[in-house]
Amino acid sequence: MIRILGITLLLISSHVSALTIDWIPLETAEKSGNPLHINGKTVLEYKNAGQGGIEWEASGDGPRGGLGIRELWLFDNSAAGIPGTSEATTTFSVSSTSIGFVMAGDHNDGFAQFFVDGIDVGTYDMFQTGNRILMVTGLDSLAHSLRVVQLGLHNPNSTKGDVAIFGGVAFDTLTAAIPEPETYAMLLAGLGLLSLVACQKKRNV
Repeated sequence: MIRILGITLLLISSHVSALTIDWIPLETAEKSGNPLHINGKTVLEYKNAGQGGIEWEASGDGPRGGLGIRELWLFDNSAAGIPGTSEATTTFSVSSTSIGFVMAGDHNDGFAQFFVDGIDVGTYDMFQTGNRILMVTGLDSLAHSLRVVQLGLHNPNSTKGDVAIFGGVAFDTLTAAIPEPETYAMLLAGLGLLSLVACQKKRNV
């Protein structure tokens, strides 16, 4: 009984991971926008999102364009009387514990919503942000899917609500497990139960 409970608690505590989301600058890249590394980590796979999508699938009501093999543009044409939003998706073929949305932001850009494996990881204003990577680490090691949604919204300083995508990147990082409060509570409850069982065994001796 004690051995089974101990193994169960060990399994629970070892599967706790910490998901982190952060923007980092795109420092070095190839002509296609492919990052050469992510914070010194090797790029496992790059999904290029040039004009037409290339390795991304673009869909929705809004118009789309791009800059050769370098960028995919999801246009906001509401100011011209052509409302509509659009999105782009891609899926990696390799497993990784971290991914990055490689983005560009200038005076035409607005709000974009980001998803990893169907989970919303945030909505961000892309106005004048420059070339950056939205980095999501602490994921389970599997082949992840990415989705970027152009919301057709922008702040008053932006001329439009466009979204510009270089691509997506998969890479690995070593992240330390950080237990949540619920995990500590379960561990304490388990230790209490172990003590109770031990006391009962002593009484029966």
